[in-house]
Amino acid sequence: MSMSMRRSGFRLVTIGLCFSLGACGLFYDRGEDYRQAELSQPLKLPPGVSSETLGDKYGVPGIEKHKGLPGQFEVPPPEPISRNVGRAEIRIQSLDDKSWILMDGSPGQVWPQVRGFLNEAKMNVARSDVDQGILETEWLNPRSGNVPERYRFRIEEGVQASTAEVHVTQSKQDGTDSWPEKSPDPARTQELIKLLAQYMANSEGKNSAVSVLAKKGGTKGKIFLEGEGEYSHLRVQLPYDRAWGALGLALEKAGFEIEDSSQNVNKFWASYVPPQTEKPGWFVRFFTGATKPPVARYVIEMKPIAEEESLVYLNYQKGRRLREAERQQVLSRIMGYLY
Repeated sequence: MSMSMRRSGFRLVTIGLCFSLGACGLFYDRGEDYRQAELSQPLKLPPGVSSETLGDKYGVPGIEKHKGLPGQFEVPPPEPISRNVGRAEIRIQSLDDKSWILMDGSPGQVWPQVRGFLNEAKMNVARSDVDQGILETEWLNPRSGNVPERYRFRIEEGVQASTAEVHVTQSKQDGTDSWPEKSPDPARTQELIKLLAQYMANSEGKNSAVSVLAKKGGTKGKIFLEGEGEYSHLRVQLPYDRAWGALGLALEKAGFEIEDSSQNVNKFWASYVPPQTEKPGWFVRFFTGATKPPVARYVIEMKPIAEEESLVYLNYQKGRRLREAERQQVLSRIMGYLY
């Protein structure tokens, strides 16, 4: 190999090494120099040129007399985007012998999916009430030879914004035309709910139709953040079954990992990683030993105090005492996903 070729090869290796070191941040970066900039003398205008002071044309009335509040305040970091945002969820909620479907989407978006399921299952519709969100089937003859049965599908607005609930009730032919409060065969109704939920999951995104279903009312004004310090809590003015299902979904959407839950004691055990304003890169972690933020483990308790009213409390799992700012911040985050 000639001397010129060896020199050329050495030059290429050197250039490649320089680029590699530059990418790792070992060379001086002038991108932050503006932070050390000093004030200079104001610009002097030549004779005959005048300047006008910029004024605020949209001043806040009374701002001149405003006085700052005494004491120091801790500004919480911005909340990160939930990892579940933008991903549709379809869940089956259960309480005792009752089950219903809780899913993302407005009742108007869910209505066509229920109609599509009935058409697919060859279940003829006997009554359709758009204003009430009710679909009732004709009498069906089960293959097992049991008495004829029919089903009612009730679509309601969920607790959170842009969510819907689908309730299914079974009725068996007994000589009356009234609907029972509970299905006489909960196991069979549960199977139908599973089939409907699976159909909706499979057809997610395939049907963008929206019906003219108009639901009256809403859930605004039914969830409040009350109390101070260790007595801070959420007040949820909803039936227990809806409040429990909504709280579980809100915790998942808010970034919590639900480790366990029990309706017998009205508690969720969940872990949560507090948000960071700036995550260190791999290079910083390698040389400085920076680690991930600690995981906080909470117990979230929902105490029913009335027929359609519950209080939600937050504490550490190990019994340690929460700081007031942390309690308010976490409760506010949960409340944000309960709407």
